Amino acid sequence: MKKLKAFTLFELLVGMIISSIVIGFGYAGYTLIYRQYLNYSVTKRGIIDVVQLNAILNNDFITSESAKLEMDKLILNYENGLQKEYSFGEKYILRKEQEYVDTLKIGVMNVIANRNGDEQVTDLLISELSFDAVIHEETMHFHFIKSYSAETFINNPLNQWLQ
Repeated sequence: MKKLKAFTLFELLVGMIISSIVIGFGYAGYTLIYRQYLNYSVTKRGIIDVVQLNAILNNDFITSESAKLEMDKLILNYENGLQKEYSFGEKYILRKEQEYVDTLKIGVMNVIANRNGDEQVTDLLISELSFDAVIHEETMHFHFIKSYSAETFINNPLNQWLQ
């Protein structure tokens, strides 16, 4: 009878235990890296939303002919009759332009509109807009300033500026 060269049962058990330990460490490392990636992805999306909001709202606010704040809505009017509207909510900002609506998942609180350094105003033309935004449990302050042309002062009723 020939003797076969093979592993003993004990050698197979030791090999299986070592390989399961290596696979367990590999899985734990993969899980850790995957969670960090998901956290990075969520943080990156929040940063992109903040940068987009700052760029778009700043551009819209500065280039508008007039800006009014009614309740939690910023209404921007342009020379060509175009109107853009920003609705500020606790969990999102809606930007409406004609039939298009953009949603930014940024919560807004403490919306304050000023006119040339005056106290908070509503339903009048505003020159400053500020609010606090909550992004990933952190509060960021936004502040936008608009300068009006002399033509806008002349074409609008005087009592609107003197109130």
